[in-house]
Amino acid sequence: MRTASALALAKRFERVDWVGSFDRTRSRVALMREFMRRSALWAREMRCDEWPFFDIAGHINPEARIEADIVKVIADKIGLQQPVILETVEWALNFAVLSDISTDLADLPSPFEPLVQMYERGGTFNLDGAGHIEVDTAAIPKGGIEQALERVPLDLDEEGLNALDEE
Repeated sequence: MRTASALALAKRFERVDWVGSFDRTRSRVALMREFMRRSALWAREMRCDEWPFFDIAGHINPEARIEADIVKVIADKIGLQQPVILETVEWALNFAVLSDISTDLADLPSPFEPLVQMYERGGTFNLDGAGHIEVDTAAIPKGGIEQALERVPLDLDEEGLNALDEE
């Protein structure tokens, strides 16, 4: 499906510098942690065992799918990355479709917005074999859903994120 929110999000993904840089690591780590917190909220709401990287829209409405040609354009820009990067992009787009076609979504914060902003602030992340999520040179322990749920919500305003990077 093509919806207004999904197409707007696709444009944001098309503008990302997927190679990235290391000058915004602090804010990118904070955004990844906020993504994990929000993903945990949605996983708990849906009683889903998958976390933190999963297709939330697919669990709610399997018909809420972005069209493959849109994903292909972004995939070509992303280049060679771990598969989870393109998966999260597609899942975020699916969620944007779901948000446009559903009227009864849980009253929870947008799960993928922190991850989208993390990408926009300079590249991707890696998953290592020891259960860490690597953002630039920082390794974040995945931990568990309960730990993620205990985190204080992060304000996603640009000024606050920039301040984190200046510390």
